[in-house]
Amino acid sequence: MTSDVSFRHKVEAIGFRFLLCLVGLFPVKACSNFGGFLGRTIGPRLGISRKADLNLRLAMPELSEKGRKQIIHDMWDNLGRVIFEYPHLQEIVRTDRGYITVEGIERFEAPEVKDKALIFVGAHIGNWEVLPMTAALRGYPQTIIVRQPNNPLVANAIDNIRTSTGNISAAKGVEGARASLKAIKNKSAVGILADQKMNDGIEAPFFGIPSMTPAAPALLGSKPNAVVFPIQCIRTGPASFHLVCHSAIDFPNNVPRDQAGLEGMTELNSIIEGWIREKPGDWLWLHRRWPKEAYRNLKENS
Repeated sequence: MTSDVSFRHKVEAIGFRFLLCLVGLFPVKACSNFGGFLGRTIGPRLGISRKADLNLRLAMPELSEKGRKQIIHDMWDNLGRVIFEYPHLQEIVRTDRGYITVEGIERFEAPEVKDKALIFVGAHIGNWEVLPMTAALRGYPQTIIVRQPNNPLVANAIDNIRTSTGNISAAKGVEGARASLKAIKNKSAVGILADQKMNDGIEAPFFGIPSMTPAAPALLGSKPNAVVFPIQCIRTGPASFHLVCHSAIDFPNNVPRDQAGLEGMTELNSIIEGWIREKPGDWLWLHRRWPKEAYRNLKENS
């Protein structure tokens, strides 16, 4: 235990582990339904929901106030389910349980991608935690790049779940970059969620707004020994999901690095935007995804 661990961290970790154990005592679908009930009942009343409303006004200005409220209601329902599904993730992703169906996994064995490192790119849609865990149980363990919670003890507890099916977890930043390059060198897989703002990324359009975007998927994917697959998670019910393995993206590897990053992430942002528009209530709208200027202009013009 490091000196970075405070008394508050210990108390929070005890509470978190107790919640995991308590929720784990109940059936998985009942937990998902209860989490959804709590989420949609409490969440829309929280002040942070104003951030979700701002995001919706920026990204989908055609929506009415009623439409935005419905999406926020659905978002909190999904987020509550995600939280209460955590203790059951190992059961949910098991191949013999029937909670998850997978489409297009045969693309990973196509001749043109054989002997290449696989980069799986997802988003905070549905339950994003099932993506790497499901892939690992189907023969594709990966190095997953994650944003760790500020509490290192809680981070350890979550990592124990994430890595329980054979994955390796690495924190965003220098650690994640090194781990990704090592995985690509070894022709293994890397998992990245690429839908959130990254200040040291590149500017690419997202919902028509220039936005700081993670460059890693495109820059790694432009290497000749790597290939990028967008993976979509669609919630089909309580603790139930349909994963779609989309066709590989052909990133340029014969152009300058900056151009490769911009072209690749523009295409990926467009794909992720399409997923969100399909089921906007399944995306995490609470993240301040766009530049400060966009929010400032929105408020000034309201």
